[in-house]
Amino acid sequence: MSMRMTAPLLCLCALAVTLPLTALGMEAPLTLKKAVQQAVANSREISADTEELQGLRNAADRIPLLANPVLELEGTTGALTGSPDDRSMSIAVLQEIPLAAVGSKRRSVAQAEAELAHLKINERTLKLGDEVRRSWVACAVEQQRLELVQAQTELAGRLLSIAGERFKAGDLPELEVRLADLDLRKQLLRQTEQQTALASARRQLARLLGLSGEQDLPQLAVTPAPRMELLGDEQLLSQALERRSDLIVMQQEAERDRSALELARSEALPSLTVGLSYSNERSSQNAYDLSAGQLLPGKERTNDHILGVKLSIPLPLFSRNQAEVARASSRVNAGSARTDALRRTAEVEIKDLLAYYRLAQGAWQLHRSTLGPAAQENLNIQQQAFTLGEIGIQIVLDEKRRLSEQQEAELKALQLALETYSRLEVATGGVLALSGETP
Repeated sequence: MSMRMTAPLLCLCALAVTLPLTALGMEAPLTLKKAVQQAVANSREISADTEELQGLRNAADRIPLLANPVLELEGTTGALTGSPDDRSMSIAVLQEIPLAAVGSKRRSVAQAEAELAHLKINERTLKLGDEVRRSWVACAVEQQRLELVQAQTELAGRLLSIAGERFKAGDLPELEVRLADLDLRKQLLRQTEQQTALASARRQLARLLGLSGEQDLPQLAVTPAPRMELLGDEQLLSQALERRSDLIVMQQEAERDRSALELARSEALPSLTVGLSYSNERSSQNAYDLSAGQLLPGKERTNDHILGVKLSIPLPLFSRNQAEVARASSRVNAGSARTDALRRTAEVEIKDLLAYYRLAQGAWQLHRSTLGPAAQENLNIQQQAFTLGEIGIQIVLDEKRRLSEQQEAELKALQLALETYSRLEVATGGVLALSGETP
């Protein structure tokens, strides 16, 4: 083939390799990171909280600094009391002016409340990520457990076939064949149970991802290995206490309570009310004019225009907002105590999680590197000896059971390590990340 023909073919092959699986009609495996992102994007609770947060922020930005002015209109007449010429009309505008910056402090409280809602959304997102990761790990482990059970079922079938051949050759008693048949039946039952457990785990994961059913759940990616290297304990504790979500939420609650205390103290000061008024008063009175030496009765009418300024201020003799100040002060003191208690609890929790993680990590490493290969090698030797007619089937079944127990212990250690790591993610505020994943 000439170089003119091979160059286009090489380009096509390179393009086919670089195309994503979705472009080729295949759905990419679902990784831990993608599962968390999809769950957060499809979470109705987080969407509702985000919508509410936007409303809180808009409301906080629109809190007025001053109260609305008051318009007063008044009109009087003497027509009903025998004085039809007496009437008045007045208009006044009253404005309440606080002696303290009450409006700005109310805005600060509302903004602190909105920020608290934002931090709670972050905390809920982090906890949802932990729930999704643990569900993903449980589903992946159930899938691996099913694969192991299927391999053990195939092995039980081969042992039954070998036992049948040896029985026909007169080299094995019928009891051994029945033991092999019973083991196969147990394996088939266990396989059915494991398929049910896997379906249940997939349904739980599909629910968290917002899918309609487990049939919409794609194939899971390869289960990541537990991360071997972590930050030092002191460095991890220091960063965790700075970034831990529930501590940040509690600190923001304390900030909101302090803003509420400042607002309560400001509201204890009375507000000055300034008023401007204009009134027009018309009246008449009897009067006498001297004409040609005679007094003639008449009326003298007046039309007065009056401008006025009014100042009023409540006297804080009975109420100085004592109840609200005391309530806000107690919340500030209680919030400080709760923050200190949560900080001590967080330190203990993180230390415990680190201990459990390192224990599970070491157990998984031991099973994977030493115990697992040894158990598999022992089974291979016993199986070969059984095939050659050197031993009975009971020895092989015992070794098969030991391998099954070892594999189950390895899976449990892997699941415990990954779940504990995910819990550390929440406890440390996202400082950690699973191997192969970004925080």
